[in-house]
Amino acid sequence: MSLSACASPGTPAARSKADIDSVWERLAHAQVLRRRALGVLGALTVLALPWVGSAWPEAGWVNQSLEWAGLILMALALLGRCACMLYLGGRKGADLVAEGPYSVCRNPLYVFSILAVLGIGLQTGSLTVGLVLALAAWAVFRWIVGEEERMLRASFGAPFEDYCARVPRFLPRPSAWRSPRHVTVDLQGVWNTVRDALPYFLSIPVFEAIEAFQEAGWLHVRLWLY
Repeated sequence: MSLSACASPGTPAARSKADIDSVWERLAHAQVLRRRALGVLGALTVLALPWVGSAWPEAGWVNQSLEWAGLILMALALLGRCACMLYLGGRKGADLVAEGPYSVCRNPLYVFSILAVLGIGLQTGSLTVGLVLALAAWAVFRWIVGEEERMLRASFGAPFEDYCARVPRFLPRPSAWRSPRHVTVDLQGVWNTVRDALPYFLSIPVFEAIEAFQEAGWLHVRLWLY
């Protein structure tokens, strides 16, 4: 979510540059907390998964289907996040971006991140693990979004209120899609998005290694989950 700092004098949305800078400083702090929370979630996952196994047979169609579904979700998340960056085009913090993915959902980057986390969890061959991780990620993002919206609403007023009234917070509304014929692309932003998303796919060899160690008896599963 990003909102224009330009408004006519005397309107509720009119704010000084210092006010805008203060808002984005607070948002930056919230993002630091988000990264820390997700880091803790990732660390706990890495510590717990060696002792958790899929109750579905390794070579069975359910286990294999879950792993393939996870891979597809991670790929979709990567493509979706890149699409979001195409529309942001370096405008984050300067304009209200309400086209493309942002016309159907106010937080598409977070939605795609949740899909990626679900996909990572499914790489274990367990639907339960995938859903638990996705729910935990959703809880983190929901808290961050609440902080972001509170500050944006207080700082920018009616334009942001109108946007919230039209566009759902998380659940996409495809019928609301709208897009200009041309967009300005920030290639560095797109590349940064790809770079940041590549670690998603590291879960594949990591989980395969964990499964190999479990089968070899080097790690002993304490909890079997479907």
